[in-house]
Amino acid sequence: MKAVKYLKTVFAAVSIAIITMGLCLFVWPDVSLKVICLILGIVAVLYGTIKLVGYFSNDLYRLAFQFDLALGVLTIVLGVLLLAYPKGIIGVLPVLAGVFVLIESVLRLQTSIDARHFGMRRWWSILAVSVGGAALGIVMLLRPFESGRVLVRMMGLTLAIDGVENLLAGLYTIKVPRRSSAEEEHIEAEYRVL
Repeated sequence: MKAVKYLKTVFAAVSIAIITMGLCLFVWPDVSLKVICLILGIVAVLYGTIKLVGYFSNDLYRLAFQFDLALGVLTIVLGVLLLAYPKGIIGVLPVLAGVFVLIESVLRLQTSIDARHFGMRRWWSILAVSVGGAALGIVMLLRPFESGRVLVRMMGLTLAIDGVENLLAGLYTIKVPRRSSAEEEHIEAEYRVL
């Protein structure tokens, strides 16, 4: 149980880091693409690792991490590629970001529907943000903008929305199993066989 609580906290912290990184790219679009690749690579490896740990966690409903075995591995591989080959990745970075956010948004869409079936009250917020994330992912794939600054800003906005998706999914769907009354009332006693 403590591990799931800790994982929920770390997942929220990484989601906030993704939001912050996205907002920084939106506000300061003139940052070097090499720096962007370095930061994205580090965050992707960390985020993918958390996804893998979450997949194998003791989360009660298993909604936040239900697709994260494959997504965790994919995210780690993407992070390693960003760190190892930044020059080769820079040209396709917006497309990779668009594909990743689109896939994750569609999976979060399913998470929101599953959360509704479990009776979770805030399922609609995950749904709304995942629809917005999917739309931004599609825009990143179509790349209807000419300017590199606009492209970096769109990538930042897309990352920020993806971070919000993950933050909401983590906060509203990661549930820690409660102890049973038998576990809480552990009584030690001596006995003799008659």
